[in-house]
Amino acid sequence: MKLQPPPRAPEQEQKLIVLACLDRFGPCTELQLLQFLFEHDLMNYFDMMFVLNELCDQGQAARSQARSGFRYELTEAGREALALFGGRVPASVKNLLEETGAEWQSRFRREAQSHGQVAMNRQGEYEAVLEASEGDRPLMTVKLTLPTRELAAQIARRWPDRAAEIYGAVIRLLSEDEP
Repeated sequence: MKLQPPPRAPEQEQKLIVLACLDRFGPCTELQLLQFLFEHDLMNYFDMMFVLNELCDQGQAARSQARSGFRYELTEAGREALALFGGRVPASVKNLLEETGAEWQSRFRREAQSHGQVAMNRQGEYEAVLEASEGDRPLMTVKLTLPTRELAAQIARRWPDRAAEIYGAVIRLLSEDEP
């Protein structure tokens, strides 16, 4: 028995799905958008990238440089297209965005405000480089030297969910009066 890939949505429908996602989530990276689209079997990477490029070429989405790749956001022309043709977005996608959109949006914002990555320093040691920001304003950068790549990756992966708590603890501990 040969497995068949899921049927592809027509190109115009794919564009409307991406516009609806950008409208619901706000600015997000291509990786964030792909996570949502792929997890819900809405689109593959190649279709998504083709659609994003088309939307940018048509002025319906804007692309800007981000830490890892590009960030995309809806433009006024994209909002107008969605207002005119949003009725063609499949009801299942609208329901999915309604039900899970706030959770995805919160996740994307958290990821944008706190970022962790693994690097190897000149001595051949692994480092977890952890950054927290508020908008475009950096708040804190932490560089931890660790014994293994796996531990550095684990810490970098957990950072976005704990960054605010850790930042608060550092401020609280360093600003307390000494006994």
